[in-house]
Amino acid sequence: MRYLISDIPQGSAKGFNQSFSESSESLGFTEGEICIEGKVEGHLKLWRERAIVTIQGEISVNVSLQCCRCLAGVMMSLYPVLTLRCFPEALIDNDLHETGEVSPEDDIYTYAGMFLDIRPIVREQLLLAVPPYSYCRSDCYGLCVVCGQDLNRVKCGCSATRSDSRFVARQHLKPTFRITKHG
Repeated sequence: MRYLISDIPQGSAKGFNQSFSESSESLGFTEGEICIEGKVEGHLKLWRERAIVTIQGEISVNVSLQCCRCLAGVMMSLYPVLTLRCFPEALIDNDLHETGEVSPEDDIYTYAGMFLDIRPIVREQLLLAVPPYSYCRSDCYGLCVVCGQDLNRVKCGCSATRSDSRFVARQHLKPTFRITKHG
């Protein structure tokens, strides 16, 4: 997934299509980031306008996540769609925002030299596609805050009301002031 810039055709009509199937290790994922099940697959179209390379496409991957309420395993399929532009580092030194070539909303990546390696780009797009919270189901009850029991499996019988242990010592204090209305 490394391309010689001069081999990428000029213009979107002449762009070339590229399908890929990569392992999580080849994309630089390490244990503890996200657990990818199987291969990362995708279909991309690449073209350039002068030295600016545009990449459009879709990636598909199955990831194993953890429910944020009950900690059960969750298998999720992600299909991030991407449209981004890659600029040579020398061109970024000039202020592209002032010339109107780039808007602040654009996904901008840079490359150095004569090659463009899209593995780091695919890796970043996958990390951005992972939801911040995942649920095993929409009505997940989570864990009991008292005993830690999974409430989706067993109703534990612990008190539904809980007190904040930081304020237990204040329960026996009486108010020493009185609020009065002046009017």
